[in-house]
Amino acid sequence: MANRKLILFWKLPRQFQEMALSLYSRKLERAYYGKGYDEWRHWLQDCKKWTYQEIKKWENKQLAYIIQTAATRVPFYQEYWNGIEWQKIKTSSDLHVLPIIDKNHVRIAKNKLLVNGLKPKSLWVEKTSGSTGSPINIYWPMDMLPKWWAIVEVMIRYQAGVSQEMPRAMVGGRPIVPGDKKSPPYWLWNPRWNQLYLSSYHISPRTTSDYVNALIKYSPQWITGYGSSIATLARNALEKGLPHFPVKAVIVSGDTLFKSMRMDIETYFETKCYDSYGQCEGVSMAMECPHGRLHLLPFVGVTEILCEDDSPCAPGQVGEMVVTTLLNDAMPLIRYRTGDYAAWAKEQKCPCGNPNPIITNLEGRIDDFLVTEDGRKISHISTAMKQNDAIHSTQILQDRPGHAFVLIQPRKEFGKLNIKRLEEELLNRIGNFEFEFFEVSEIPKTPQGKTKLVIRLYESREADQIYKKYLEDLCNKSKRINSC
Repeated sequence: MANRKLILFWKLPRQFQEMALSLYSRKLERAYYGKGYDEWRHWLQDCKKWTYQEIKKWENKQLAYIIQTAATRVPFYQEYWNGIEWQKIKTSSDLHVLPIIDKNHVRIAKNKLLVNGLKPKSLWVEKTSGSTGSPINIYWPMDMLPKWWAIVEVMIRYQAGVSQEMPRAMVGGRPIVPGDKKSPPYWLWNPRWNQLYLSSYHISPRTTSDYVNALIKYSPQWITGYGSSIATLARNALEKGLPHFPVKAVIVSGDTLFKSMRMDIETYFETKCYDSYGQCEGVSMAMECPHGRLHLLPFVGVTEILCEDDSPCAPGQVGEMVVTTLLNDAMPLIRYRTGDYAAWAKEQKCPCGNPNPIITNLEGRIDDFLVTEDGRKISHISTAMKQNDAIHSTQILQDRPGHAFVLIQPRKEFGKLNIKRLEEELLNRIGNFEFEFFEVSEIPKTPQGKTKLVIRLYESREADQIYKKYLEDLCNKSKRINSC
């Protein structure tokens, strides 16, 4: 049904697409910026004056409320914490007595992680696929949305000198135009939000001038979205010698921002590029200050950085970010493995005056890309996996530009329609591309024990040798979904 709606949307005249987008934005406005938003925005402005001790006092009080709610009203924790004296948890330093959970716990527990009596239909749902492409649903209480977006406004946008009211461009992963579209526009204008939504899937040297002309036409004052895609656009424009397009700020998120990417963005857009961090689970956020330090934002969650044995990491030591929510009292994620890695900065004092903790070496957000026959690099493929609940996890092995093998670890309800749906979701984003699908019992892991979503075999002789025999075996098994 969703695909039919999307195809119908693509066929609409441009003015009707913009009208539909405006109507949808109006619906989001009521959820994002409705009751409670202004109160939280003003409160957060006042909280900027708080000392670190005052922030911790609020945090400990909210943490106690979340822990009590989970222990007394959430079936999953009532069972999982059986025999644990959760009442003794008074501060974040006491969290170590609780067991850690991960995405698999969330996937299996499903509605048992909801507070007793709450119905999923009464909640906001976010879908996350993670690095394995395995989708899970995260439910937010509706009153969390204005709080979240107030935090985004005050602690991210204001920090960069911009706001929701200013015209902006968004470079994102929604399939707003067909993946095989060969001519502009590769964007949509949202008149209600003064937002130019640019497809990240169509950025290439060939289309660079079209994107720049769109920026000139709609004149956004700031840009946000995937750092890798914005950097690619900037690099292409610089190489073509196109006139620079100055904006007030660029705020990136969703993938790793490398130094070279930042340089290209700041050169072409003649502004500072701010890195930020967050996730669909809504358990942690971080924002870069003017001095280039990435500060965790208060009031969102409590972050631990842990070693492989789950002991706390020393400053400068990279470990996994394990986070406890402070906002979500409908589906509280407590000591939740994010799958992202970082380190506490050895120097925690910052010239900007922000007392909140500084993290460095943020890793795990590299969303590997596929390469098309015409040379486009298609990143953020994981967004295509979020729509398919019947698939446990996925891995894509690309052996040459324009062709890849898709390994699927299915769930019980998996069927051929799920394959068709996944292929449509991928092609909606990419366009012309050949996929071959295989059903597997387990997704292969790297020597480090991690699971990568995309592996480009032709760029690594070692990977090609490892997977060559594996793929040959798959082609001979009866469970293959289509022929080699």
